[in-house]
Amino acid sequence: MNTARSPVAADCQQALETYKERMESGLQYGGALLLLVTVSLYQLSHSYFHVHRLELGPTEWLLRLPLFTAISMALLNHWVGWPRWPARYFLRLMGISLSTLALSLLYLFASHEPIRVAQVSDAMTIAFFGATVFSLRGFREWLLIVLLPVSCFWVLALAAELPVLTLAPVFIGPALIMLVTGILLTLARRVAFEGVITREKLNVIATTDPLTGLLNRRAFMPLIRQELARALRSDNRFSIILADLDRFKKVNDTWGHEAGDLVLQETAARLQDCLRAQDALCRWGGEEFLILLPETDAAGAMIVAEKCRQQMAGLAMAIHGIRHTQPLSLGVAEHLRGEDIDPLIIRADEALYRAKARGRNQACLAGSD
Repeated sequence: MNTARSPVAADCQQALETYKERMESGLQYGGALLLLVTVSLYQLSHSYFHVHRLELGPTEWLLRLPLFTAISMALLNHWVGWPRWPARYFLRLMGISLSTLALSLLYLFASHEPIRVAQVSDAMTIAFFGATVFSLRGFREWLLIVLLPVSCFWVLALAAELPVLTLAPVFIGPALIMLVTGILLTLARRVAFEGVITREKLNVIATTDPLTGLLNRRAFMPLIRQELARALRSDNRFSIILADLDRFKKVNDTWGHEAGDLVLQETAARLQDCLRAQDALCRWGGEEFLILLPETDAAGAMIVAEKCRQQMAGLAMAIHGIRHTQPLSLGVAEHLRGEDIDPLIIRADEALYRAKARGRNQACLAGSD
């Protein structure tokens, strides 16, 4: 027997992913602007206030090209929506480009002017601080953005027999900065994510029936009001179905309330299977369920109601090893022009009452004979 699963975990995960995307999108734009200004100012100060025997010339600009390309792509994505990539891709590009640029300059100075290597330390610290911030998603991102370029650098440096004792001190400052930044990011990320999950859990608890996982009245009413407003604006049709389990009290009296809960959960799952993605299903109260069918007239709503009826009456449920068939009666009402919500629900309830009076296990349309 299938049971309706609580949507708390799925909703929390979705809310968490949405929050991550918002954080990464903001970091993508702000980080790109900050990098553009920082790298430009560093290039200006480096060119006019530091004198080196090593003249990199076009080589230095060529090394900076991947970083400026990544920055340009990130800004274009924010401003015009192209390229259509997730924000984390741009963060990876900028982080890897930044790490690679710093390490490439260090490699060149260590190869041609090792006496000046210590002057690269400040730039290395800033670069790896920024790269660590870009690894917002966690340790795996840091491995890709920081550790992979550093590992490649040391492989090349050892192969070229560069002075290890000269290079190693340059990494002390960046390593400490990365450690502190990583710890702070981890703590901040954990606090932020726990806050998102807590808020989402409270929201789900406030809007969800705890037994069936369906919407409760509090969450359902804004949806039907929204559909009513849309119908008034654009003359769209919509319908509702009020369903009630037949002789449900007998289930509780015979097998107990635990069995009744299982029947309600199975009913919720079966009714949900009969609906479209845009339809809404609510546990209206007790053994009653209310269905909202946007852009559906009376004829279409009757088809859905009959499908729901057959889904319940045509397949027995297994309740504690006992096969139980649980029929239900349904009242269908199409929204009338100018009609408010309460009269619409009252008409559906009257149609449900007629279905009960006619022998149960059937669907009746409001306004029909």
